[in-house]
Amino acid sequence: MIGPSGLAALFAGAVMMAMCGVAHAQMPSPLPAEALVDAPDAAKVAFLKAHVVASGPVTGGLAFDFPAAFYDNRLYLLGESHGVAAPQVLDLELLSHLNARIGLRDYVAEVDPIQGVRLNQYLETGDEKVLDRVFDFWTKSGAQWGNTAFEAKVRGVRALNQALPAERRIQFIGIDAVQDWPLLAAWVAEQGGQADTEALAGATTNAARATLAHGWLATVPASPLTSRLVERLKGVLGGTSEAIGREAVIFDTYAKAVTSGELGERPAYGLWGLFHVIQGGVNTAQPFAARVAASDLPTARKIVSLAVLSLDSAVQIPAPTPAGVQRMRLDSFNIDGPFVKVKGSATLREASAPDAIVLFDIGAQGTPFTSGGDFTNIRTSVGQSFVMDHPERPASSFVQYVGVFRNSDWAPPRPE
Repeated sequence: MIGPSGLAALFAGAVMMAMCGVAHAQMPSPLPAEALVDAPDAAKVAFLKAHVVASGPVTGGLAFDFPAAFYDNRLYLLGESHGVAAPQVLDLELLSHLNARIGLRDYVAEVDPIQGVRLNQYLETGDEKVLDRVFDFWTKSGAQWGNTAFEAKVRGVRALNQALPAERRIQFIGIDAVQDWPLLAAWVAEQGGQADTEALAGATTNAARATLAHGWLATVPASPLTSRLVERLKGVLGGTSEAIGREAVIFDTYAKAVTSGELGERPAYGLWGLFHVIQGGVNTAQPFAARVAASDLPTARKIVSLAVLSLDSAVQIPAPTPAGVQRMRLDSFNIDGPFVKVKGSATLREASAPDAIVLFDIGAQGTPFTSGGDFTNIRTSVGQSFVMDHPERPASSFVQYVGVFRNSDWAPPRPE
């Protein structure tokens, strides 16, 4: 189950080629009509309506009613399609709920370690220049993270922290591969280390950049305040220099945070692209969540994945063009066509309401979702369709909670 954010990237590539005048390139065509045929299953609709665990307006003000066992987990992963406003709303409210209910304070984010440091600096100081520096990178690079909804959410986390005692305040733990190399170089220099920015500018691959940056870490003076961060960075950079793949880097970095005691067995939560939170192979690839579930970490049997899908909503897609990145607002990448079709989308529509977010416990006792296909079978017309490595497994073995949001606006781009 790879979200429309990944499909949108393929569409953006098609847009770029078409605008560049590549003779053989064409704009994507809709899926054939027969692929979009999907009727709601009355029994499944009734089950979903009877097992709602979160609901409320798409603009916020959600109520949560998870089963008691939900709160025994130690890694909570919410999967979304980047570029839409509603998941950012759900993210902040679910984070606040888990903080209040179980004292969760560690946000394992889809950001790199130094981006996490800077976000924490903003949470502590409220310095907008620090926040701008983090988001400026995403804005200028064309990443969907460069949007005002994500930025507003970070401000919401700061507001939440201001009302909490120190021991319960949220902190970011960046576990992704390095995104912003100049930011890493600036941090090394700030710590008294030596970063060769000229050599960095000349490096042409992330593996080469990582090899350079790994050497910089040896010049950073030892400090109790940075020792665990440096160890986490060494893992990220080592994996990147060896080109082991992004999912492996993310998993290894998370594992180091757990086993080193930096995170330990404290509960952690994060918002990620949908692919990362799937607890099983997808087209023979192993997402982050699948690696955790198959590991010997203490969290391997205490991981829960939640996936939210879009209906009647718009998404921001940064499309590279000859004139530069163009931020496009598109409403054609919902789960019921015309370019993407998720099996069971008609059932989700019937079980939900307009202008709302709703999450369902799809694996609750008596579930009718006992065989593969629902919510995990995806067909697209903009590239490769996606198939679980074990399509016979029920959806709840890949994600335990499935939700839908309807009539969400896009996540507007930040001004450059």
